[in-house]
Amino acid sequence: MKLNPFYVPTCHPDETLTSFVSRVAAMASRSARDFCLDMGLNFHALRDGDPNEVGAFAELVGFDDGRFPGAILERTGDRSFKMNAEPLPRASLRRSTVRVCPHCIKADLECSADHEKVRPYGRWSWMIASVQTCAKHNTPLIVAATDDNPQMLHDFSLHLQPFAEEIDRHVAEARDRMPSDFETYVLSRIKGQPSKFWLSSLPAYAAARFCEIIGATKIHGAQVMAETLSEDEWCDAGQTGFEIAAHGPEGIRAHLNDMQRAFMETRHAWGPRQIYGRLYEWLAHETGDTAYDTLREIITEHAFNTLPMGPDDEIFGKRPTKRVLHSIHSAHLETGAHPKRLRKVLHAVGLIADEQIALSNERTLFRADDAKFYLDRIEESMSFKQARVYINAPRPVERTLLAAGLLKPWLEGGNGVLKDHSFAKRDLDEFLAALIGDALPVTEEEKILVPILRAVKMANCSTSEVVQLILDRRLGTIRMDPDLTGFLSVLVDPEEVKSLVRREDHGGYSLREVEQKLKTSTRVIKALIEYHHLDAEIAVNPINRCPQTIVKRDVLTAFMDRFETASSLARRSGSHLQTMMKRLDGLGVGPAFPKDQIPATFYELDRVRSADPDLIPTP
Repeated sequence: MKLNPFYVPTCHPDETLTSFVSRVAAMASRSARDFCLDMGLNFHALRDGDPNEVGAFAELVGFDDGRFPGAILERTGDRSFKMNAEPLPRASLRRSTVRVCPHCIKADLECSADHEKVRPYGRWSWMIASVQTCAKHNTPLIVAATDDNPQMLHDFSLHLQPFAEEIDRHVAEARDRMPSDFETYVLSRIKGQPSKFWLSSLPAYAAARFCEIIGATKIHGAQVMAETLSEDEWCDAGQTGFEIAAHGPEGIRAHLNDMQRAFMETRHAWGPRQIYGRLYEWLAHETGDTAYDTLREIITEHAFNTLPMGPDDEIFGKRPTKRVLHSIHSAHLETGAHPKRLRKVLHAVGLIADEQIALSNERTLFRADDAKFYLDRIEESMSFKQARVYINAPRPVERTLLAAGLLKPWLEGGNGVLKDHSFAKRDLDEFLAALIGDALPVTEEEKILVPILRAVKMANCSTSEVVQLILDRRLGTIRMDPDLTGFLSVLVDPEEVKSLVRREDHGGYSLREVEQKLKTSTRVIKALIEYHHLDAEIAVNPINRCPQTIVKRDVLTAFMDRFETASSLARRSGSHLQTMMKRLDGLGVGPAFPKDQIPATFYELDRVRSADPDLIPTP
C-alpha cells in the first residue's frame, strides 16, 4: 500500500526520520504513534532506525528503492546509536529535548512547498549535544519543547506547534553567535568528512566530549562542577578544549602541566584526583568507555613522569613499573629517613634547587634515578668514628685510607652545608669484602705473616700502599686472623710486600759506598762534595723512602779515573808512602786539592804519569 502523495511533505536531506514521520502524521491530523498504528508500523522501531521498518515506511510514502533520503539514527545497542557509520552514544544526543534554530523554523514556515502546519522540520544536527549553534544563521539553538510525555516522545511537529505560533518573538529574542571551530569539526566528523586532526583517531562523540571536559577544566579549574555549567559555558568549554586537543598529545600534556602547576600553589594533599580533578573523575569513575583509553594513556604517562608515583600507586588501574620522580614525602615513606634530613642531604648534593626549599614535602620533587645512590644509603649512614669502629681499624688508619681514596664517604662533609662525612654500611661492607676477599684462616706454618700495620713498618711503606696491593690482588698470600675482624684481621707476607713496594733504584752510590770505593773517610767524602770536587745530588732511597745524598756511578768512575789517594797510589806502586810523596814533590807534583779544604792527599793521575812513568805504568 502507498500513501496518497497529498499526505507526503517534502523530505529534506538533513531531516531526521522521526521528524519526517511526525510531519506525515501531522498531515493526516494524527500523532506519530497513532499514525504508525493506523498504517501497521512500529513507531518505536522507526525511531530506532530498524532497517525493515524504515523500508516499509519508505515504501508507504512512495520513496524510490524503498530508501529514506534523510538522516537515520540507527540504534546499535541499549545506549548506543550510529549515524553515517559514526557511533553516537545516548549521552552525546539530545533526543528528549527539542532544540531548534528560530531562524530556520521561520524560514521553514515561510516556504510554500508544503502545508503550513508541516513546513518546519527537525535537523539531525540539532540532536548532537555538542553542537549548540546554527551555522547557517549564526545563532544559538534554543529549546522549543521538552519531550517528556511518553505519548508525544519524538513527535517533532506535535511538539513544535506552540513554539511556531510565537516564532516572531523567538526570532526577535535570538542572539548572535558564530559557530565555533569545535562545533564545525564535530559536524564534519559526523558527516563523514576526512580530517587530519589527531582528535580524529577518536570517535567523533569521544573527541567532542573530551574537548568539553578538558576545556571546562581549563576555564573553570580542575575541580569544576560539570552540573553547574550552562549551555553557553559548555559551548565555550568545547572550543577551548578543541584548541588544546588540536595540537595533539603535546597540547594535552601542556594543559596537564598547567593543571599540575596550579595544584602546586595549593596546600592540598597530592593525588591524581586533586591534580587532574574533573578530568580524572570523569575518565576513572563516570565512564568505562574504551574509546577514551588513548586519553587515559596520555594522562597515565604524564602522571608517571611528573608525579612521585611508585609501584604501589595507581591511576586508571595501572601502576608504574619504575618510579621516575620522588618527593620528600614519598622518599620518607620508602626509606624511613626523616624528611628534614632528606631535604638537607638532597639540597647539599644539588638534587633539590634553592627555589624548592620553601615547598612542602609533597611538592618537593626530584628524579628518582639521580637520588637512588643517596636514598639507598641515607638510613645506614655512619660517622667517621663509627666507620672506623665498624671496619676495626686503629686510629688514624681511617684518615689515611680516606686521604688515599680507599675509604669513600657517600656524602662529603665540610662543604658549608654538611659538617661531617657520612659513610654507608654497604660501602664499608664492600671495602671489607674486597680487603679480605676469600682469605683463609692463618695456619701454624704461616707464622711469618704479619698484620698490615706491621708489614708497613717492615717494608718502610705507607698503609695505603699495602691496602692497595691487597685490593689489586697483587699479593699472592693473604690470610686472616680468626680471632680478629675487619682491617686488623688481615695478614700478609712482609717480604712479598717489600718486593712490591721497593722504589726504582736511583742509579748512584750512597756516601758510605763512596767511602768504600775510594778507601777513605766520611770526613774526606763530605769535604770533596762541599768544595765541589765531587758532584753529588739528593735522591730517594728505594728501600726506606728517605732522601739521601748520592754520587752517580759514572761521576764516581770519572773521579776515580782522574784522582787517587796517596795511600792507594803507594800500595798500587809498591812504594813506601812517605818515600813516594817526597819523590813526587821533588818532581814538582803536589796534591790535587788544597790541604785546607780536603783532609787527605789526592794526586791527579795524569800528572803523576807524566812526571814519573815508572810509578804508574801507562795503560
